[in-house]
Amino acid sequence: MTKKVKLNMIDNGLDFLLKSLDTIEDNDGNLKYSIINLHAGIQLLLKELLFQEHWSLIFQKIEHAKKAKLISGDFVSVNYETLIQRLKNIAEINLDNRLNEELELLRKERNKIEHYHFVVTPDVLKSRIVSILTHFIPFLKAEMVEEGLVDSNDERYTQIIERLNEFEEYINGRMLLLQERLGQIDIVLKCPVCYQEAVEFNDETDAFCHFCNENISSFTEGYIEDFVDTYSYEKDGGENPLHECPDCGMETFICLDGYQFICLTCGIKPTQDEITTCDGPRCNGMIVYRQEDGASFCEYCLDHFKNA
Repeated sequence: MTKKVKLNMIDNGLDFLLKSLDTIEDNDGNLKYSIINLHAGIQLLLKELLFQEHWSLIFQKIEHAKKAKLISGDFVSVNYETLIQRLKNIAEINLDNRLNEELELLRKERNKIEHYHFVVTPDVLKSRIVSILTHFIPFLKAEMVEEGLVDSNDERYTQIIERLNEFEEYINGRMLLLQERLGQIDIVLKCPVCYQEAVEFNDETDAFCHFCNENISSFTEGYIEDFVDTYSYEKDGGENPLHECPDCGMETFICLDGYQFICLTCGIKPTQDEITTCDGPRCNGMIVYRQEDGASFCEYCLDHFKNA
């Protein structure tokens, strides 16, 4: 008879999730462990789903999989990208787009903490964790609680739900207080620090988050890294979501919703009705302001006509 192996990844995963909520109220030196523990807990729970499919799948290189190494822990565990791919392609477990986005943000946050100085307030940290767990908990319930892998009466699981609800109520209350002020702003952007839609953006030097209650340094870089899908463009091709701005010339001009555009450098906010693509022969369709009395050209194409 083959000896069954139990790794307790569920127990450890839930412990890490609960610990991530406990350290939020600690001093600044311990706040970073909330993100580290949250990342570790979610990773363990996702690995358990692979383990349920087959124990060898939690090895990064399946050809190196041996039960002796599994029991001793002497192996390289599956990395995040491979983990998600195997969940989808082998276990046929799909993470929806929003959950994928949240987990990718979490991965980036964890990497920043490991390599850079981490400064954050408890309020902002609560916002981040609520944003992530609000999307992860329904997945956990569907894939693990309802499937009997996690006991719905498990004390740690129920505590996680209770604490999350407390945080969410607090954050919703804060956002409600900001509603009137945010309603006076033409375009409100999502904050790469707290993940709330609370940023009043004028230009790259003046991006104030009303939830964080401070100006966000390196906002443009953070917003593009977290919320603009340049990865799919670089990986699969298609249209680059970043365009050259018709005002400042920086490649930070994006479309927010199919109609409203904004430059994350100089702050111009034209709509689709105000811009078009250049009709000239040189620039390959650069975005320019629409001219109502004739064709619309960029400076490159105008120079071409002048020198022709």
